Amino acid sequence: MCAAQQRIRSPTRVHRRSTSFPALRPSAASPCAERAVSRKLTYILRPTLPRRAVVWFPTFSNVAAIDRFRGQYDPLGNVMPPHLTLVFPFHSRLTLDQLTAHVQKVVRAWPAFPAVMNGLWSAQNEFVGLGTQVGRDAFTEMHDRLYRGPLAEFLRPEFEYEPHITLGRAAQPNQFDALIRNAAVVTRASYRGLVKNVSIITLESEREWTRDREVALTF
Repeated sequence: MCAAQQRIRSPTRVHRRSTSFPALRPSAASPCAERAVSRKLTYILRPTLPRRAVVWFPTFSNVAAIDRFRGQYDPLGNVMPPHLTLVFPFHSRLTLDQLTAHVQKVVRAWPAFPAVMNGLWSAQNEFVGLGTQVGRDAFTEMHDRLYRGPLAEFLRPEFEYEPHITLGRAAQPNQFDALIRNAAVVTRASYRGLVKNVSIITLESEREWTRDREVALTF
């Protein structure tokens, strides 16, 4: 509801927010329309919150088999290296420094620890991946602690956390069984690594991402 006597938002104020739009001229005939346009411009110009995640990038000596399989079956296979997610992608007003401080506070409780990935992990009749045989408890506890404090609001308690590396995704439900069979050549092997640090990444789009910070565990 708009009253005619209400002051129209200053056009110069809108103009200062972005030089991409000309200053609006007040319309004596339609003040409500003027206010609606100003609100729309404010919405358009509002910056998108960054979408970040916390992951571990392993350095397996036999990673080539994982890369080949992901390149064929994982939409991210040719975009991002194999990774184990500790904090799933989220939008937040937290600055990178604030997030880094929180991650540092959590992970410094651990010395570097070994991880062995082996066996099948699957979810929702859609995703398949490598399970964690050694290091599972450490990953799970780290995940739980990361989702406290400033990240508590982003926890999805309805999903039980299982540390894994995603290998592929079935494009159609009827392709899931075949995907599991094909993944056996990868999941039968063991992949050994040392968890020395975790990475904070920003997902710019489905095809673009940046590694913002590496946070070291206590050595």
